[in-house]
Amino acid sequence: MLAIGHLAAAYADAVSRGEIAEACLTYAEDGERHSPTTEPAIGRVAVTATIAATCASLEFVFQTVHQGLVQIDSDLARARFPITEWARRRSDARPIQFLGVYEDDCIRTSEGWRFARRTLLPRTMGRPEGLNGRLVALDGLTPWTGAVGG
Repeated sequence: MLAIGHLAAAYADAVSRGEIAEACLTYAEDGERHSPTTEPAIGRVAVTATIAATCASLEFVFQTVHQGLVQIDSDLARARFPITEWARRRSDARPIQFLGVYEDDCIRTSEGWRFARRTLLPRTMGRPEGLNGRLVALDGLTPWTGAVGG
């Protein structure tokens, strides 16, 4: 269960650093991403393209993963992770706060656990106060060197 929680955290960490390709390594090669705001993306290449396109209009994204529920059955698992995401649009500096839930089907691969199917379920989105400050670069934050999954 810990490895799947790490998988969700690794995705959020990479997205928050703007490393979309790295974030998408958490998906299986034929993994799927589903969201009500985009067409389904099938395969890691399509998932990466979809998420990159979604984030392109944003100055930053900062995603936090909350304690989730995980149920493992051999080399398959189901998980649910609530998330909070903050972002700011490039075009008009509009702040965005998003609350949602990821419903995940995971598979154990030779690379470790990966998302086989990830579905984002929105709960609410709005304009929070307080995201109008200066954006500080994450230059000093280095990628995590531990293995993704496990």
